[in-house]
Amino acid sequence: MNQVRKWNIVGGRVIKTGIAVFLTVLVCKFFNIPTIFAVITAIVTIEPTATDSIKKGLVRFPASTIGSAYAMTFTFFLGHQALSYALAAMFTIVTCQKLKLHAGTLVATLTAVAMIPITADHFFTAFLIRLATTSTGI
Repeated sequence: MNQVRKWNIVGGRVIKTGIAVFLTVLVCKFFNIPTIFAVITAIVTIEPTATDSIKKGLVRFPASTIGSAYAMTFTFFLGHQALSYALAAMFTIVTCQKLKLHAGTLVATLTAVAMIPITADHFFTAFLIRLATTSTGI
């Protein structure tokens, strides 16, 4: 019996992550929205149980909204500068902590800094698309 467990590399969490990534990509393709943010979010936000995932998802969505808003604000005013990244990350972390959105801080900060280099214009549209992809992943 121990020999069988020793070689069992694919557990429930690995399978659940694979299914989450697969479904996330299908949904993104269906709605014709970029997949990478949704897939990263799906991987980062996997929890041991579906209930935990839903509970934390309810915190992560508003946190990601905050991060996206800061990213677009600082990119609009400062452009693609190092200061934009730093301020977006710092303001996102502080705001999430003040609003007690602790479970969403990591995803929100990753969303914020990842948005900056890929957004050149149409900031509000980019904000809405990123919310769609992040919420799909959550």
